[in-house]
Amino acid sequence: MPDRDVFAGLALAGLGGFIALRATAWDLMGEDGPGPGFFPLGYGVLMLALSLALVLRAVLRPQHRGDGPADLAGHGRALLTWAVFAGSALAMQWIGFVLGFALLSIFLVTYVFERDWRSALLVGAGCSGGFWLVFTQLLGVSLPAGPWGF
Repeated sequence: MPDRDVFAGLALAGLGGFIALRATAWDLMGEDGPGPGFFPLGYGVLMLALSLALVLRAVLRPQHRGDGPADLAGHGRALLTWAVFAGSALAMQWIGFVLGFALLSIFLVTYVFERDWRSALLVGAGCSGGFWLVFTQLLGVSLPAGPWGF
């Protein structure tokens, strides 16, 4: 039976190909630089290439009988991380991007990377402040603002 990486890689290759194909319908370059299709095309092509590398690696590595029991705790941690990421994307509409990204960063640093709260607070403040500075101040892009105006 084929490895799980083969199925995952083929599914991601399909998604990457779909993204790249749809992106070609948009302008790739405009008068002011990259158009709306530029980054999705690059993302789709990169996703396609990396997923095919995953399939190739899975096919070429030696097969072992029974990889052992599944790491259920690891799967639970991954699903919780995904759920917090999705929840933070939804919450950013109400609490704002800066606070939402800071809270997401704090969660990732404490839960995924298992660092102390001081490090988490520094990373959360630094990352969200950096995003605010680059996008809002330097590039003039408006990020979702919460009730506090940021």
